[in-house]
Amino acid sequence: MPTLVVHQGAIGDLLISLPALRLLKKHVGDFTLAGQPERCLFLKDCGEVSSVFPSSSAAFAQLFTGAIAPHFDYFDEVWWFSRRRGLVPTILIMPDSRLKAKVIFTVDEGPDETNCSIFQFNQVRDQLEDEDASLSDFLTPLGYSRAESQRQGFDLVIHPGSGSARKNFPLSLFFDVTKDLIEKASGMSCCFILGPAEREMAKDVEDFALRWDGRVKIASGFGLGPLADLLGKARVYWGNDSGITHLAAWCGTRTFVNFGPTNPRLWAPVLDNTTTLMSSASCSPCGDSYRRCQEPVCLEKLSREEVRSALSFALGL
Repeated sequence: MPTLVVHQGAIGDLLISLPALRLLKKHVGDFTLAGQPERCLFLKDCGEVSSVFPSSSAAFAQLFTGAIAPHFDYFDEVWWFSRRRGLVPTILIMPDSRLKAKVIFTVDEGPDETNCSIFQFNQVRDQLEDEDASLSDFLTPLGYSRAESQRQGFDLVIHPGSGSARKNFPLSLFFDVTKDLIEKASGMSCCFILGPAEREMAKDVEDFALRWDGRVKIASGFGLGPLADLLGKARVYWGNDSGITHLAAWCGTRTFVNFGPTNPRLWAPVLDNTTTLMSSASCSPCGDSYRRCQEPVCLEKLSREEVRSALSFALGL
């Protein structure tokens, strides 16, 4: 039974869904993943999916006009991952549709605030009527993960950005803590990850790196594969709530993640190698309200000492 799985999320969203996708694969076998090509191809290279279908194609767009293109005649079923039902093409949720979609909601928008990975996994489990399925059986790191003894890359990898500037803690936090750690351990190596979303902070990071005689490197312009390889060799990772943070966690790296406006109960990686560093602001987390917040005080209220202590312990300093 050829199966099409539609997931148009960013890399962090895809990795949040990974346990659910693995459970689905266990039952239906290899499936085709439709979404953004680079992200889907990364999962294909990791061996998580067998084939991909670009959601930017004309055939895919035709679904939203109320027609099913011949390209979809190959598939017997569709699983559609979406935050809301209204974002799924109407033709795929009509009772008489030949290709009727099973909808998996990606975020628990009710009062329970179930972690997104668990929320999605439970829905797939219920749809498949697999009561014995256990989330813990589907949390194996990606193939880029190295054993601790083989992590010969950077001691500390830092990603100071995210997909939204409103989730970014101050650069001064990253610089101050990194400075303290480097001064504490003369042999420690460090790398800052910069992508397109960090363009505005790149000059400040470059200036900071120049102060340390080559002990602070910068990784920029990396595709997902090379970036995963870098993370899989690193000892410790620290960053904001972002897709790169989820990638680090799934690469088996000891991961520390800053949370302020967004809710760790929903968005924190579900893996045991992850530690949440929470802002002490009384309004934190505020959920989607952060997109409209004009005074994000939560970003200024993460204890430098707490972060420094947690990273020092993980690095064995």
